[in-house]
Amino acid sequence: MELFSLLHDRLSVTMMLFMAAVGAWGIVGYLRGQSVSGSYAGALAIGEALVIVQVTAGALMLAVGARPPSATHYLYGITAVLVLPFAWSYLRARDKRQALLIYSLVALFIFGLAVRGMITGR
Repeated sequence: MELFSLLHDRLSVTMMLFMAAVGAWGIVGYLRGQSVSGSYAGALAIGEALVIVQVTAGALMLAVGARPPSATHYLYGITAVLVLPFAWSYLRARDKRQALLIYSLVALFIFGLAVRGMITGR
């Protein structure tokens, strides 16, 4: 149980900082007139993988009996998993520059979800 708790805690910090960096990177790129690049798309994929591993660690904690103090903690995790694939499905046929801005905002939104998740999980 302690291992899952430690993994969940450390992944939350990693995910939070990674998504903040990806969001800032995208905003700067958008302001410089860039569009979604392969590197940026790869970073988003890595970020989504971090989110999935984070939620999996939380589900393992739930399976062994650990519960967060607030049920909204579950909502933050589920939303973090779903929002990036939803944005991808919406933006895949759109302008790549506009997509960069929206992906950046989604990454910052996931950053905010991580912060709120950390607050409700303590």
